[in-house]
Amino acid sequence: MCKFKVKWLFVIEQDYLWPSGLAIPENADFYDKTGVKRLEIRQNGEIKVLKDYAWDGCTPKFCLLDLVFGVPDGVVHERTKQPKTYYASLVHDALYQFLDDDLPLSRKEADLCFLRLMQESDFALSKLYYFAVRCFGGIFRRAAKRIRKTQGRKLVIV
Repeated sequence: MCKFKVKWLFVIEQDYLWPSGLAIPENADFYDKTGVKRLEIRQNGEIKVLKDYAWDGCTPKFCLLDLVFGVPDGVVHERTKQPKTYYASLVHDALYQFLDDDLPLSRKEADLCFLRLMQESDFALSKLYYFAVRCFGGIFRRAAKRIRKTQGRKLVIV
């Protein structure tokens, strides 16, 4: 049992823009179930997760006796001053959140973004984490969607 804990481990304090290099068929913004815009995707491959997005890093994680157990997020990177999987898990979580809301990327492409971002952060276990997310990511995504009752929407930007 964990009392007085925050809901999410991480919250970004400013927008995070990643030039993915992917060919995306349309510009789109994605809104969470409360109507707050959380994600922007552009045809030039830019993926932007917006300020105040919250997530738990690499999943699964659970709390027991005020300790967090689960998949480690890695050591703090000297350049970013964040755990090595911080930006990879941020982008991956945002992409997974909107997969069922007509995200113009497949689950496999979202997983490849996760791999590339971990590699950009020099994370030694990037291939192992990628393999795990390819094997189990769909299961965790469906469970999280059912538990959190997330339902977002897409707005195409012309």
